[in-house]
Amino acid sequence: MTILFPLLLLLLLFVPPLYGQNSYMEFERGLGLSHSQKTQVEGIRNRYVNEWRALKQESIKKRVELQELSKNPAANPERINKLRGEIEDIEQSRNNLYNQYRGEISRTLNEEQRERYNSFCDTEQKQNMRPFRQRRYGR
Repeated sequence: MTILFPLLLLLLLFVPPLYGQNSYMEFERGLGLSHSQKTQVEGIRNRYVNEWRALKQESIKKRVELQELSKNPAANPERINKLRGEIEDIEQSRNNLYNQYRGEISRTLNEEQRERYNSFCDTEQKQNMRPFRQRRYGR
């Protein structure tokens, strides 16, 4: 009994609470997807992953280039403006791709699952949004 109480206390202190485990994968498991839905969701995710990664890599390359150009006071302003526009276009493409993905996932869910899914995604998106601020690389 004397060992049981400290052990229980340690478990309570070091085990994270269930409400704190809100990763997308854990959320998805909580939706109670059928085997068919799991297969569909996985297929949809696999179709989008490579394109997301490619857009992210392209965005990173352009941001690095922009950062380097912005450090040079004699840099070509037209090239800087063109890069900024290209980065905005990539971000818009990523946003459009995400919306397509989300729509496809939503169509595989029943009404209750869809409501929970959309609520979760909206909350996550709001938490991840930062107020817009123009980046001034090196200025």
